[in-house]
This record gives sequence, C-alpha cells and structure tokens, in this order.
Amino acid sequence: MSEEPKWMIVDSGIFLASVQKERFGKEVDRLLASLREANFQLAAPTLLRYELIAVVRKNVYRKSIAPSDARVIQEAINELTDEITFFIDDDLLKRGYAIAEQLSLATAYDSQYLSVAERLHCDFWTADERLFNAVKQNLNWVHWIGQPI
Repeated sequence: MSEEPKWMIVDSGIFLASVQKERFGKEVDRLLASLREANFQLAAPTLLRYELIAVVRKNVYRKSIAPSDARVIQEAINELTDEITFFIDDDLLKRGYAIAEQLSLATAYDSQYLSVAERLHCDFWTADERLFNAVKQNLNWVHWIGQPI
C-alpha cells in the first residue's frame, strides 16, 4: 500500500522569484530544495501556469526582461511545473470564491490556491506579502516567504 503524499501549495510568485531571480530568490530556492528533500508533493490550481506565462509576457512588454530571456524563463517554468500536481473542479472554484468573500479579498485568484490547500489539508507558501497580511489572522497555514522562520 502506497503512502499518501505530503502536500504543499506554492503560488506563482514563489516560482517567479526562483526563475527570474527576484526579491527573495535565495529564500525561495532554499524553500523548494527543502520541500524536495522532505519529499513534499507540490500542488496548485491550474491557474498557476497561466499566471506564470502572463507575468513573463508582461515583463517583456514592460522591457524589464528581454524576449530571449523570456524563452529561457519559460523553459525553467516548464521544468518547475512538471513537479506540480494541478487541481481544478467546480467545487474548488466555488470554495475559492467563498474564501475570497469570507476574507474580503478583492479577487478570487489567490483564494483558488487557498481552496486547494484547504482541500489537501496542507500549508501554502506565497511571495505575496499583501495576501499573507490579509489572511494571516484567519489562516495559520499560510506562510510568506519573507517572514522569519
């Protein structure tokens, strides 16, 4: 009988910090390495892949990265996302909306990650300090990459 996976949810900002070497890039690399070492299975809503590509495109448009760099970043994203189990279904979408409503979040993007973490009974890591600050009083399983451990 196989053992149930130990799940961990990470958002798009975590992956972007790793592949674009953004703020907290070193912390993210340490986090991802420790998760691999501890045999965590990464999970996310399907939305993650679209968010990653959208941000890369926006950065090219704003000329903060070169088109050739974007192609390299996209390859790195593809490698990283190969390690992720993606989730999407009507119940998750509905629950994500309800979480956004309950926590007074302006949009339901971030709450989709929260709904997956809630379903899998696992922690969620984010690079979004505003999201962390908005939910930390209610959801002690949400962690910000910039917080001291």
